[in-house]
Amino acid sequence: MPDSTLDPRAGRFTETAKFFPVIFIVSNIGGLYVIYTFLHLQRLLQAQDVETQQRGVSQMVSFNIGAVLLLICYARCILVHPGTIPGRDEDPSWEYVGADGRQTSQTPAFSEMKKTGERRHCKWCAKYKPDRTHHCRVCRTCILKMDHHCPWIYNCVGYRNHKYFFLLLLYSAFCTQWITWTMLESVETDFSTGSTFSAMFFVLFGETLAAFMGFLVTGFFAFHVWLMLRSMTTIEFCEKNMKSKGYSASSYDRGPYGNICAVLGDNPMLWLLPLNAPTEGRGTYFLGEDQALARDLETRRGLSKKGKHRRSRGHGDYGAAAIGHGAKASAPPSASLLEDPFQSFIFKQSTHEDVPLFTGYSASLSREHV
Repeated sequence: MPDSTLDPRAGRFTETAKFFPVIFIVSNIGGLYVIYTFLHLQRLLQAQDVETQQRGVSQMVSFNIGAVLLLICYARCILVHPGTIPGRDEDPSWEYVGADGRQTSQTPAFSEMKKTGERRHCKWCAKYKPDRTHHCRVCRTCILKMDHHCPWIYNCVGYRNHKYFFLLLLYSAFCTQWITWTMLESVETDFSTGSTFSAMFFVLFGETLAAFMGFLVTGFFAFHVWLMLRSMTTIEFCEKNMKSKGYSASSYDRGPYGNICAVLGDNPMLWLLPLNAPTEGRGTYFLGEDQALARDLETRRGLSKKGKHRRSRGHGDYGAAAIGHGAKASAPPSASLLEDPFQSFIFKQSTHEDVPLFTGYSASLSREHV
């Protein structure tokens, strides 16, 4: 039985084995920082000519700013929960009660529905799933706008920490590339002047490690820039329906600027700082008003077509007969007869009059309140 009443964040840091990837990353960061500072920057700062000293100061300031921002983003990626479906006390509408989850006029418009027209739900968390939400079996909870689970941060990348992960990739790529290209000078100097074996070994080791990590992280960062500009997550990129539709199409696309704001926040001045994470929609709604209206109309058309298909296969009546006979009188006609906003307007304005339908039939309808 799903333990939906338990806080999924309560036991996040109770599994010691999952800290090993984090310890590995911290060790690499610390090792590269020590090598770069004491075997490269210190040499430039202790040089005799002023030009070399100034170059050392500029490299030291730039590198330390990037390193501090990297550590802040890394800490926030680990500590900030990516977000989960609201609990019963916060919003009981997300509780899955096993009833018919079919979308109605009172149900908010969602982009991701089952093929049957029902709302998606999680059988482990016993909750309805908002758009872009997926269950992580490692974290044992549903993650809002889940991108992927990352063992290197001991966390999932989701709605609330997506910005910090994106900036972590940015500053990791910057620092590794910075070390790779600026420390080449010290590598050449050590091997040309015949420095000590330990100095040559650690400088070459740091250069090789920075170049290798810089190549991987830069490619991963470029991939996430591409995903952000197309308003996609890694999971959505890997989904089969996305492959069939094409990777340039996304139902959540709001244009380049809107897509960037959806990840980095609404204030462009704070895009590159680990502050001002996006809060629009609270991670549960991603469709704008125009997108929601279009999705709602598509859902109504789908329900109407399904209703007509069921009547054509059976022996049910049409028009007034379908509405006025027996137990069928209690079924609202709008779910099966309405196909467009103009027809909806006709139904909502009708008052016990015979209203000609577009199908050629008539129905005596009572007043419907909006």
